[in-house]
Amino acid sequence: MRDRKWRSGVRVAGYVGQAPEPEAPTLVFDNRCDFCRRWVDRITRLDRDGVVRTLPLQDQAATALTGQTADRLQRAAHFVRADGNVYAGAAAVRELLTLLPRLGAVRGIAGLPGMMVLAEGVYAWIARRWGPVSD
Repeated sequence: MRDRKWRSGVRVAGYVGQAPEPEAPTLVFDNRCDFCRRWVDRITRLDRDGVVRTLPLQDQAATALTGQTADRLQRAAHFVRADGNVYAGAAAVRELLTLLPRLGAVRGIAGLPGMMVLAEGVYAWIARRWGPVSD
């Protein structure tokens, strides 16, 4: 498992392990976060073929699907590929983009050298801004 800790204390992880194979690629997100819900709505509109399933982290199935603790799920969006690989933070976004053909240009930019380091910094800033969910 690869994990980075930013000065803010927000952890942003890349590949975080293997989960049971889901029925479909699944984005696990914070349903209590307005920012997150807006982006999930955008992704759903772009995913006209319904390739990606979305699952709120508040759903009990989220911990079983990802193999992550509820605390860890609250720190970043997670994406579970159809092969069971689990990604978090900016890496989750990158993996999600590989399945949305309408975002080919963004995928190309994300593949440029150094872009994931920048994306992880931006993701950490957003996570600090909106913060983990507190129950």
